[in-house]
Amino acid sequence: MTLTCPRCSTNVSEDALYCSYCNLPKPKSGFSAIRAEDQHQQQKHQPARPSKSTAPAKIDDRPRRRQSQVHDLSVAKLAGVAVIVLLAIGGYVYFSPLARSYEPEPKTVLAALDTLKRMPSNEEGLSIDARLNRDLETSKRMRKLVAYQGWTVKRVDGTKSRVILIFSYDEVDRSRHQAEWLADLDHNQFTPQSELAVSISK
Repeated sequence: MTLTCPRCSTNVSEDALYCSYCNLPKPKSGFSAIRAEDQHQQQKHQPARPSKSTAPAKIDDRPRRRQSQVHDLSVAKLAGVAVIVLLAIGGYVYFSPLARSYEPEPKTVLAALDTLKRMPSNEEGLSIDARLNRDLETSKRMRKLVAYQGWTVKRVDGTKSRVILIFSYDEVDRSRHQAEWLADLDHNQFTPQSELAVSISK
């Protein structure tokens, strides 16, 4: 014979001391008996009860995935920076000797500049350097001088035997006075390259 719990209507066995679903102790009068046809109807219309055993909660691994993606991006960026640094170092190591091979010796350039400065100008008794400095002092005295660069050296690309020697200054009318000579360091020769250099050279 099938018995039923008076609290939750769960079917229990005859020798059960507790309801298997709601844990109701067996009443003194015992669990109620139920006919087979009533049991069938009850099971048909009775909604399914959820099982007491609960499935383990699903762990959200999205934060872990994001951390992994951020870590991968950081590693990729560091790798890219490392590659760029290595390429820059390699380029410097490779091209630096080539660039230096076309740089004239500083001592040679200074010696050539000193020779040019001592060469006579087109005015008797004045060297090229003395003549240029006289014009500079005249501009300063007349308050026309704005900027003064003096003697500078410009390297000629592709060779270390030639440089351009320049003396320049600027006046208030935005005019630049610039004398240029192409210096052949191997033969100690100087060729005027500007109008001012031609006008004062002897």
